[in-house]
Amino acid sequence: MRKIRIARKRNPRVWGLAFPDEWRIELDPELHDKTLIDIATHEVAHVVIPDLDESAVDRLGKHVADVLWRLGFRREDDGE
Repeated sequence: MRKIRIARKRNPRVWGLAFPDEWRIELDPELHDKTLIDIATHEVAHVVIPDLDESAVDRLGKHVADVLWRLGFRREDDGE
C-alpha cells in the first residue's frame, strides 16, 4: 500500500491541501481534533480518489469524521 505523506503546515486561507500527484497532504496543526479528522479524510479522498467531485469529498470527510469521533478516535501527542 502506498503511504500518503503528511505535512503540518499553517496556511491562512485553508485548513488542508491535497497534492494527488505527489501523494501528499498538508493539514493545519491547530485544528480541533474532530475538524482535523474531517479535513484529513477530505484531503485523503482527493489524493486516493481524485475523480470525486468536491461535494462527494466533503460528504465523505464529514461522515467519516463523525463515525471516527463517535468511536473515540482522538489525536495523540506523539508528533506523527
